[in-house]
Amino acid sequence: MEKKLTIDNLFSLKGKIALITGATGMLGKVYVSTLLNAGARVIAVDKYHKPNFPDSLMVDYFHDENDFERLHQYKLDITDQSEVKDFFDNIITQNNWYEDTIDVLINNASLVKQVGNVDLSKAYSTFENQKSDDWDQYFQVDVIGALLMVQGVTPGMKKKGNGVIINISSTYGNVAPDQSLYDSLSNSSDSGKIEKPIGYSISKSGVLNMTRHLATLYAKDGIRVNTLTPGGVYSDNPESFVLEYSNRTPMNRMANRKEYAGPILFLSSSASSYMTGANLIVDGGWTAW
Repeated sequence: MEKKLTIDNLFSLKGKIALITGATGMLGKVYVSTLLNAGARVIAVDKYHKPNFPDSLMVDYFHDENDFERLHQYKLDITDQSEVKDFFDNIITQNNWYEDTIDVLINNASLVKQVGNVDLSKAYSTFENQKSDDWDQYFQVDVIGALLMVQGVTPGMKKKGNGVIINISSTYGNVAPDQSLYDSLSNSSDSGKIEKPIGYSISKSGVLNMTRHLATLYAKDGIRVNTLTPGGVYSDNPESFVLEYSNRTPMNRMANRKEYAGPILFLSSSASSYMTGANLIVDGGWTAW
């Protein structure tokens, strides 16, 4: 008997298992919190340290304390193939999660430094001053790391006959950066001119076709693969940068990080059940000019 369609069950993730990379990042915390609130069991991983979410999440989000019983936190370098293999072979299987499979994978990890009170002169150096390693480190996280995680979850998803994979891109995966946006930061930098790195743009555009390739490859197995493209998210950025960014956006402001709770839940849930190979752009109109 077909389940009755209601708003609650359309967006519910009760009984689902979600794996989120880059979980301690600004948007990673939003994704973890959102999926917990929707009823999922969440496996949160990050490269630099084991996440410690209850305290950080409680600041901005309301939870029933039982939510955290469904939160599992691990340190993982997604660019290390042997470490990823051990993660799936040992941690996942030891918890018997593959009995039900990972239902949702969110490839959120990304190598990006937010514009703020930090020295961007190295991370945002000019193209002529960059070395091949500067480009490769973006590809390793956004593309190679994401592909390794997909390899880890797809066997279980195929066995079950369904699954959801969400790759996170950027407006700069869709359009080239407006380098003049960074002029005000360049003027205040001790190291001179800075640019949004080309490695970031290339890797984030690669995410789009990675999604399309995987979507068409796994559609027959009931696995849906989509991209979420956020715009610039406010995070205590310099006032001059916020003004310049806002002036270039039809909605005349940067995003609030909580505004990505709805889009990520939509893509993770049955609400997007006939959607695969798509790119959901949520950028305040930046790419609509």
